[in-house]
Amino acid sequence: MLDGEIIRSYLKEDGDVIILDETDSTNNVARSLAHRGIKEGTVIIAKKQTQGRGRMGRSFLSSSENGLYMTLFLKPEIPPAECIGITVMCACAVAEAIENISCKKCYIKWVNDIFIGDKKACGILTEASCDFVSGSFDYAIVGIGVNVSDPEGGFDEEIKDIACSVYGKNAPVGIKNRLCAEIINNFMAYYRNFSDKSYMKNYRRRSNIIGRTVDVYRGNEIISGICTDIDNEANLVLQTDKGEVRFNSGDARVRRV
Repeated sequence: MLDGEIIRSYLKEDGDVIILDETDSTNNVARSLAHRGIKEGTVIIAKKQTQGRGRMGRSFLSSSENGLYMTLFLKPEIPPAECIGITVMCACAVAEAIENISCKKCYIKWVNDIFIGDKKACGILTEASCDFVSGSFDYAIVGIGVNVSDPEGGFDEEIKDIACSVYGKNAPVGIKNRLCAEIINNFMAYYRNFSDKSYMKNYRRRSNIIGRTVDVYRGNEIISGICTDIDNEANLVLQTDKGEVRFNSGDARVRRV
């Protein structure tokens, strides 16, 4: 049911929409097109992905047509050190889009996972190419994978206890077109006002990690403590036995009671 013309009709800014029946990864497609001069704001959507992936090299189930798998192509004029802000903006944009369209309350697990209840419904993967001489971005690509409805037969055994979809078994017809456009509109509104960091207030408000005991995995190291805040640079603030520690990367897992 994906339709580029319908998606464009919902968009508040002009943008190219590329829809593919199947590909390995929409991020890979965006990266290959980056050298052909595609416009900022171009979105690449795949009905299926054969090699969908998330952070830390993990795979992302996207082999069925039950999800929305998309990548936004950007040419940000910000320092590469602020790249995490793109992921944060996108997390807010996706959470708001899902809520507006489905009325399902969404939460964000630092830094890039969207939860409905206690299960993950969406993952985000931001990748970038930088010019180290000038210290600027060549481009950034933001991959978004939303579980719109349950796969036929349900989620695989290894993820069924941690994954969910927005609509369960019954997604409305054409909903992926609306959801895609809503995500883009929300994101671009934040992106055009990147410097004011208004998105951080929304990000903190939706956090499902602040105030909870957390284990942060960084390589072979595990740091544990209570998450007290997420600062304006999107660093995770953890109060540990040895004092306050801030993280700009890592895999944070809420400790189950």
